[in-house]
Amino acid sequence: MTVIAPGRDVVPGPSRVVAGLRRTAQPRLRLICFPHVGAGAAAFRPWTEHLPPEVELYAIRLPGRENRVAEPLITNGHALFEHLQPELQPLLDVPFVIIGHCSGSVLAYEYTRILNAASGPAPVELVLSSAEGPGCREVEDPPLHRLPKEMLLDRVIAYGGMAPKVLEDPGLMSMYERILRADYQIVETITYSPGPPLDLPITVLGGARDEFVSRDAMGSWRAETTSRFTLQLLDGPHYVLAEAGAEIGLIAERLTGGGA
Repeated sequence: MTVIAPGRDVVPGPSRVVAGLRRTAQPRLRLICFPHVGAGAAAFRPWTEHLPPEVELYAIRLPGRENRVAEPLITNGHALFEHLQPELQPLLDVPFVIIGHCSGSVLAYEYTRILNAASGPAPVELVLSSAEGPGCREVEDPPLHRLPKEMLLDRVIAYGGMAPKVLEDPGLMSMYERILRADYQIVETITYSPGPPLDLPITVLGGARDEFVSRDAMGSWRAETTSRFTLQLLDGPHYVLAEAGAEIGLIAERLTGGGA
C-alpha cells in the first residue's frame, strides 16, 4: 500500500468511515482509534471529556454499523486497509497517536506497520489495550468467527461491553452476530506486515482483573519497539474502555506538553 503524506492545507472533513468525535480549529495532537470487534466509532465518545482542548479524537467506523448499517461488511484485512487509507491519510498532517482497543489493537498495530513500511508519517505513540503481543498471539481452533451462534455470543458477553439493549432485541442480536463474525474474521486471519521492531513508544493498557489476557501476554509488546515501552494496569476486567478514558487524557496531556 502506498502512503503519501498529506499537504498542510488538507483539512479533515466529515466522513462516514472515520468519525470526528472531537475536532478543533488548530489541533496540536490527533488521536485515531480502532474499536474492538462489533463496535462503532461512538464507543470512544466518552473519552472526549478527558482530553485537553487542543486534542482531536477520531474513530474508525467500519461498514454495517451506525450510519453505515446498510453497507456490505468487510472480512479481509487487506481490503479493509485499502478501504481506510484514503480516509485516514488526511489525518496524518499533525502529530498523531494510533490507538487500538482490545481486538482493535490488532488493526492499530498493523496500520502502524503499514505506515512504517511505506516510510509514511509515523505516530508519536502507539497505544494498545487488553491484547497480547504478536509473539504470543494465537488464534483459537476453531476461530471465533466460525463458532456456533450461542458459543460466539457467550464468549463476547463474557468479554464484557455488550449493551443490554442488544441482548434484549432478537433483531439487533442477529445483525450484531453478522458484524461480529466479519470483524473477528479480519483480526483472526490478518497477517502482520514483516519488518524490524518499531522505533516509537508503545503504551499498553490492561485490566488488572483481565481473565483472558495475562500481564505477561500484554507485556510481550515490549519486543515490538526499540523505544519506550509502558504497561499500565487499570482497575478493571478485560473490557477497560471506560477505565482507559482518564489514562488516554493523561497521555494526551503529556504529548502536548501539559503533563510530566
